[in-house]
Amino acid sequence: MAQIHSSLCRVCPQGCALRVEVNNGCVTKITGDKTNPLYRGYICVKGSAQVEMLQSHERLLSSYKRLDNGTLQKIPVEQALDEIAEKLRVIIARDGPRAVATYLGTYIITTPLNAFFEEAFARALGTPMRFAPATIDKPGKYIAKALLGSWMAPAMSFHDADVALLIGINPFVAYQGFPLGNPVKWFKEVTERGMKTLVIDPRRTEVARRAHLHLQPRAGEDLAILAGMLRLILRDDLYDHDFVAAHVEGLEQLRAAVEAFTPELVAARADIDCNQFIALTRMFASAKRGYVIVGTGPNMSGPGTLIEYLAQVLDTICGNWMREGEKVPCAGVLTPVREYRAQAQAPTGKAFGFGEKLRVRNLTNTAPGMPSSAMAEEMLLAGEGRVRALISVNGNPAAAFPDQLLTIEALKSLELLVQVDPWLSQTAQLAHYVIAPKMPLEMPSNSYFHDYTNNLGAGYGTLQSYAQYAPALVEPPAAADVIEEWQLYFRLAQKMQLALTLSTQAGPVALAMDTELSADELLELLCRNSRVPLAEVKKYPGGAIFNDATASVLAQEKGWTGRFQVGDRDMMRDLDNFAAALSSPSVEDVDRPFRLISRRLNHVMNSACNNSATHRGKAYNPAYMHPGDMAALGLATGDAVSISSARATIPAIVEADATLRRGLISMTHAFGGFPEDDDRFRELGSCTGRLTAIDDRYDCYSGQPRMSAIPVAVRLLH
Repeated sequence: MAQIHSSLCRVCPQGCALRVEVNNGCVTKITGDKTNPLYRGYICVKGSAQVEMLQSHERLLSSYKRLDNGTLQKIPVEQALDEIAEKLRVIIARDGPRAVATYLGTYIITTPLNAFFEEAFARALGTPMRFAPATIDKPGKYIAKALLGSWMAPAMSFHDADVALLIGINPFVAYQGFPLGNPVKWFKEVTERGMKTLVIDPRRTEVARRAHLHLQPRAGEDLAILAGMLRLILRDDLYDHDFVAAHVEGLEQLRAAVEAFTPELVAARADIDCNQFIALTRMFASAKRGYVIVGTGPNMSGPGTLIEYLAQVLDTICGNWMREGEKVPCAGVLTPVREYRAQAQAPTGKAFGFGEKLRVRNLTNTAPGMPSSAMAEEMLLAGEGRVRALISVNGNPAAAFPDQLLTIEALKSLELLVQVDPWLSQTAQLAHYVIAPKMPLEMPSNSYFHDYTNNLGAGYGTLQSYAQYAPALVEPPAAADVIEEWQLYFRLAQKMQLALTLSTQAGPVALAMDTELSADELLELLCRNSRVPLAEVKKYPGGAIFNDATASVLAQEKGWTGRFQVGDRDMMRDLDNFAAALSSPSVEDVDRPFRLISRRLNHVMNSACNNSATHRGKAYNPAYMHPGDMAALGLATGDAVSISSARATIPAIVEADATLRRGLISMTHAFGGFPEDDDRFRELGSCTGRLTAIDDRYDCYSGQPRMSAIPVAVRLLH
């Protein structure tokens, strides 16, 4: 007889509340939970498709070892871990711990345990070479915050916002920019009460079509637009004078650096209407409450750190931070009680240039972590410190990293590549060992990451203090030999006689290495000292609101001297250099007249979730083009084309999209196989990462290369 259970979706950070039907130990149906106070029944195709993912014939139910002839052979997971541990011992004894790197990808949301165990394992090994996708997605957010300083109370993001400025982001697909929950219902409600949505995006996205005002600029001009907005706001005294006087320094340096960015120059450069640009700027600055959020496109198409810095400066000079006496709507649930104060924390000096120094491009550790774009170079560059082993969990570097050609070469050069993966992904196909994990509904988790998201900044988090616990609902198939991802780290540490200490919110916890705790016991351990005990959260299987009526913003401490820095020396220098280049003649790439921009599709999470249940017959990632551009090239929807950058050429299938500006191609990343698989592009899709070069206009702080607005040529494939 079928039973209905509550659960938490773990295929993306949205974390929707689910109703899961289980019949005879098998999941048979998944729907959104209409009774949930936050999600109100919302679910996307990725969440409902977990039924098919659990039962897919492509799912790996055992671990594999690559033989000398290149073929994969099944191997018991414990034997695989024994062999991996021995190989790690040999590499470390010969080359030192720096020769071992770890990568924890975007599928980290399966359980918070993975992040804690990866950090503990790397620390026990003694390796600083820990990589994550934050440094190739939107690393500028973290670096800019460290350069600007932070407010010791939340940003004025969702509650009672009068205006939201969305730059290169589509919350209806990316699930960022609007609060976690039901984006459709929330947007309808706030629009009806008068909130204005302003969008800057070269594509007329789902949110742009509903926006109060949409500017559709040339791709890659976000920096000029932000600088122009700041100049106009400062010139016309539209900023919050009282807030700036009390909490900000560097205003005059900022004023001088943006002086060149007149409305006329910005409008001409971005090819937008000057009056609309002025109207949008004034509408944002004159709002009592508002927020700005910058998405993947701007971060990947220009100097991401500077773009994010200017966006955060824009919020700051407009005073978009909670003030003394205001109630804090998201006070955290599974994290400790914290104090909120109406005061600025000065820059920490931990933006970049600290910790481990990489051997390439003068890169160092950064606020979001080690620059992942340099990982391939660290594997290929001979000499002391060369990375010889990689343990990749919850990610797929061969598909998701920039410069796929270099990444593949680097992964093939390793002595040991361990990939934890439920599928034979591109990275798994290169691995020496593939470890098969449990799937989300087969293991417990909770909404711990929601509390973390609430602290990321404007445009992130939940509307209220929400939490949910998700128990394991089904067992893996009877013949499966699978483990939870965190168990890889624990068992390898056991076999290597390493002691693991988890850095929990209640302080460091040394684990007893002779006893493996259950996932539920470990979740309780991580949530010790939380504002609401995990045991209390478990009393509400479908999730609940745990607001704290006492949480409010306190007054600034007496004698406090911390201030935001809106005139950071490095950022102003970079802005001056950009302004100086404005007078230089623009050099068009006549051989590559189109610009390839990034895009997200709702049925995938980067390289994950692309199967028959979600793609519904379209397994590839189309190359979307404006119908006018297609007509000029003699192309029709469904035609095969070649797309060429200065780095490489890929095949793709074009599709008309009238929401795009002319001159653009819009594609989703992390599709496609290896270069030798290009004849299967209708089946596998096209790898846009192959068109990027690791050193193409890279951000000198994060190392992130240009991954959007890439000059390309398009030709019909005969």
